[in-house]
Amino acid sequence: MSLDNFYIFFRLLHFSAVILLFGITVFIRCLSHGNFRLTLQYNLRRLLTYSLLIALLTSVGLLAIQSGLMGDGWPDTIKGSVIADVLSTTFGQAWRWQIIFTLTASVCLLLPIHWRLNLITLLAFLLLISLGFVGHVTLHSGAIGWLHRVNHALHLICGGYWLGALIPLLICLRYLSVEQYRSDAIGTFIRFSQVGHLAVILVILTGIINTALILQRWPVDWSSAYQQLLAIKVFMVMAMVMIALYNRYKLVPKMNQQSNNAMRYFVFCTLLEILLGIIVLSLVSVFATLPPA
Repeated sequence: MSLDNFYIFFRLLHFSAVILLFGITVFIRCLSHGNFRLTLQYNLRRLLTYSLLIALLTSVGLLAIQSGLMGDGWPDTIKGSVIADVLSTTFGQAWRWQIIFTLTASVCLLLPIHWRLNLITLLAFLLLISLGFVGHVTLHSGAIGWLHRVNHALHLICGGYWLGALIPLLICLRYLSVEQYRSDAIGTFIRFSQVGHLAVILVILTGIINTALILQRWPVDWSSAYQQLLAIKVFMVMAMVMIALYNRYKLVPKMNQQSNNAMRYFVFCTLLEILLGIIVLSLVSVFATLPPA
């Protein structure tokens, strides 16, 4: 496999791991309460650890791969002088924070449970923000450049909440049938939905702004690979929006009536939403390496 392909693959893994880490920690820390929070934290502890370790490994791996791409191939992926040159670039200056934040979050796994969750939640938030400072956002400088970076960071935070919290949501649904936790699970579910509406709206708005800032026009040049993949991404996101609306306004009311079929359909649709989200991240990982034209 070439370095270019490795870069795309590692980028997909890294973004997926960071988004999942953010979704898990925000879902547990901000949406659940009391003993139910401890229960969710216990159920999601391994997934949180795995996502964090993958984020750490891929953050280091992407720096090495970028060094190989900037240098003369695989030998330069571990060459100190080339890595130092990469760290002096715009990418390197932003990416070093990915390594610092993921390494710090990994150390936090050794802390007591309360401090562990609070600090990893904060670091996951910072990880997503710092990802907003790499990629095509570096095309602009000055006020427009900062606007683009802030907008992209907001896009990642909202998208990270939407996609990253879907797996914790499925875990939460298990407890709707457990009398001890039913009211807590319902409350968590409601809070997820309330914030989710805003997150979806902001994902769409910030995505439009990103496109306008990068292309300076509507994506209508279908001979451009970048714009083709961007159009597919938009279609996939719209499909995710439709599924989310169907879940919320068609299936959730039926779940309130203790419908087992509604619950099964909700789980299926949520899994489909996750699959589409992975496809979106895959598309972004590819067209992020292409020149916008």
